[in-house]
Amino acid sequence: MRKLDREAVEKIAKGACFLGSGGGGPLSITPTIIDNIFKHTDAIEVVDMHEVPDDAGVAIAAGMGSPQHSAGITFDTAPSAAFDAVAKQYGKLNYVAAVEVGAANSVIPMLVSAQNNIPLVDANGAGRAVPTLPSTTYAQVGVPATPAVLSAVGVEGNPIETCPDGYDAEQVEDWAGKVLTTNPNFTKYNAGAVALWAFSGKKLNEGKGADVTAIGGSLRLAENLGEALNSLTPIDSVTEVLTASGKKYSYLGTGKVVAIKEESVGALDGGIVEVEMANSIIELPYLNEFLGAFNWDAEKPTYILGPDMICCMTPDGEPLSNPSISSKFEASGSFEMAIFTIQADAPMRKPAMFDMFAGHIKSLYPAFTGGFEKPGKLTMEWAWT
Repeated sequence: MRKLDREAVEKIAKGACFLGSGGGGPLSITPTIIDNIFKHTDAIEVVDMHEVPDDAGVAIAAGMGSPQHSAGITFDTAPSAAFDAVAKQYGKLNYVAAVEVGAANSVIPMLVSAQNNIPLVDANGAGRAVPTLPSTTYAQVGVPATPAVLSAVGVEGNPIETCPDGYDAEQVEDWAGKVLTTNPNFTKYNAGAVALWAFSGKKLNEGKGADVTAIGGSLRLAENLGEALNSLTPIDSVTEVLTASGKKYSYLGTGKVVAIKEESVGALDGGIVEVEMANSIIELPYLNEFLGAFNWDAEKPTYILGPDMICCMTPDGEPLSNPSISSKFEASGSFEMAIFTIQADAPMRKPAMFDMFAGHIKSLYPAFTGGFEKPGKLTMEWAWT
């Protein structure tokens, strides 16, 4: 067990924003969440996955909905309201964990930890942010998604909606999308807090290799990256942290954001960020999170497909989510952005995951018929070698 003070949590928020690949909630809403955390505690207790006893109860807490509409969300007691409602159905919950990695969704479980006086597990279902619940390790290994509860943020009493029992991750996703966009308690932000995937410590630590319930260690990596982003040489420092982590990555360079084409898809914020590089144009399609990268180099066009990660920052060390990219572009027009690609953890690099992300891309590029190393009308050479 280790303890995270406020400085550590702030570093984690920055590093998780970078790792979130454009999603996981904007960094701009984390200061109020962090203020709320430290009203209840002096430090967050964090355990590694192997420290969780087999008979302990664990559940996932997160924010869910539209990042573009999240300005002003404090999350107050909403995540705990959803978490407590799940506990009433499942039984005692001793630990809380994250659904994904991102600025908001890495600190929201800390709020539940502080308000419920339980430890946080350094575990999540993706190692990055993902567009939908089925795009997680929890869903891939068949952890029952229900009980699942949504609670309203910014509404007195945090009214809740409970998902029908027995729904799988895809059905919970559809149910939540309807609640967030039609229920008056949720439509102010098209967002809410969600708790789901309650399971045992034994289930948490089941599996090996690519077939595991959760991905561990992301909080440690995010904290190291947050410190690197705060340095005087952030691009070099981020490169050093990624090298030390053993992750396979590429630094694509620094270019200028020259256009953003927005297109909502259901409850998700969708679009394409266009970046002008020295010798090419890179297009970054997203549904809340980046789905991949198309590098339209005239001589050798290449592409990267999610769940491999597209991580962006300003040259002076500000990690960028899609809401912050949009707001910066709206405020001042073209600006410089550094782009890294990081190969996802093995549990995310299954054919089913690549197919899922390719399917999401097709909602933005109807002519895209490619996939993971599969030729198609818009498919160029696969960039990873």
